[in-house]
Parts: sequence; structure tokens; C-alpha cells
Amino acid sequence: MTCDDARVLMHALLDDELDLTKALEVQRHIEGCPECARAFDMFAAMRSRLKDEALRFEVPSTLEENISRAIRARTPEASRSTVYPSRRASLSQRAALFALPAALAATLALVIVPRALKSGAGQDLANEVVASHVRSLMASHLMDVVSTDKHTVKPWFNGKLDFSPPVNDFAKDGFPLVGGRLDYIDGRPVAALVYQHGRHVINVFIWPSSGDTTSEERIETEHGYNVEQMIVDEMNCWVVSDLNPVELGKFAALIRQKG
Repeated sequence: MTCDDARVLMHALLDDELDLTKALEVQRHIEGCPECARAFDMFAAMRSRLKDEALRFEVPSTLEENISRAIRARTPEASRSTVYPSRRASLSQRAALFALPAALAATLALVIVPRALKSGAGQDLANEVVASHVRSLMASHLMDVVSTDKHTVKPWFNGKLDFSPPVNDFAKDGFPLVGGRLDYIDGRPVAALVYQHGRHVINVFIWPSSGDTTSEERIETEHGYNVEQMIVDEMNCWVVSDLNPVELGKFAALIRQKG
């Protein structure tokens, strides 16, 4: 499958419109192509944001009155015209009839578009993290190395990344390490450690922090997935799972304690 084919089909994959064979084919291509993986994550994040309640626009109560007032303010000749301009209407009259809807559309665009684009860097990154988490579950590519032993998982990353991720096991606290894999977040390869709590899967994405700090933004829940972010041992750590916020907070606290 070529990248062009994958770019077209990944939209259908997100909408669950592909049969199993074709879906797996697209997923295999995405797993092996960083560019397509980044595009898929972007499309998934965009799809998620478009469902955000914040994008809904409530029409002002004065809108109808303002439109009626603008119509009544037209010249008597224009007022006597039908909604559609007659053949005898002048060019200026025709322009006036279409100017109001155009101005209204422009006003709505000025209000709605900034809301759609208003997404902080932290939230954008959270969307990408959630998309990668979901993609790992959908593609049955949750782990490249399957082990509950941190001394097996940590060395597996040697030579595959330009950093050494901290690997810990929290089995005694109810969050056992079950494996790890390579992933692609924020335009670079990252380590993804996989933990389990009951039937819940927890992904921990790790990469060097480059001196940045954790965002002060409130990270929103995305499609039932909760996200925690932190800096541990000069590493960005993003934790995502469908665990409830309280349980995920306990797990995040364990990671911070090890830092």
C-alpha cells in the first residue's frame, strides 16, 4: 500500500467504514510509516476536536431583531421587492439584498473559527497522545516487547532511541508493567511503556523534556480517556488510559515518586 492510498483510507478507518482485511492493511502501513502515523494522529485529533462542545455556537437572542431592523431600514423601493431581486432591480439593489447574509456569515465565521482553532499546545499534544493510545489498541500493536520484568523492557530500547527511558514496575501497587513499544509523538520517536490495572490498559509515553516544563493548561478528557502529564528525571511523561481520574492520579503519583 502506498502513502497516497493510506492517506485516503485512513479517514475511512477512523469512521469504521473498512472491512477487517483492509483496516489491518492500513494499520500495518501506518505502523511502518512515521509520516502516515503523524497524519493519522492529526486526523484523529482533528476528528476529536470537531466533536468538542466548545465549538457549538449559541445564536444571540438579539440576532433576529437585528436582522429585522436591517431589512426594515432598506429603501421603500427595496422593501416592496420580493426576497429575490427582480429583473428591473439595479445592481446596487441586488448587492444590498445579498450583502446582509454575507455579512452575517462573515460575522459567524469570525466567532466560530477562532473557537475551533483555540487549542493550546498542551491540549493538542494530549489529543495526539490519546490518538496514539487508541491506535495502539486498534492495531493490536500494543507491545513490541512483552515482559513484566523492567530489566527486560528497559534494555530492549537500547539502540532504538537516542535516550534511555526510566522503567519501573508498580505491581505491588496494583499497576504491573506488562511491556513496551516504540511510538511516534510530537514529531519524534518515543518510548511507550504499557501498564495494566485490572482490565484497563495504561500507556506511558516518554521522551526528553529539552528543558520545557509541564503545561499549566487543564487537559480535557478525550472520548472517555484521561490524561496526566509531568516531567520526571528530565523526561516528558504523558499517561493516558480509560481509568477514572482518581485511579489514574494514583498511578501518576507513583511515577512522580520514582523521579
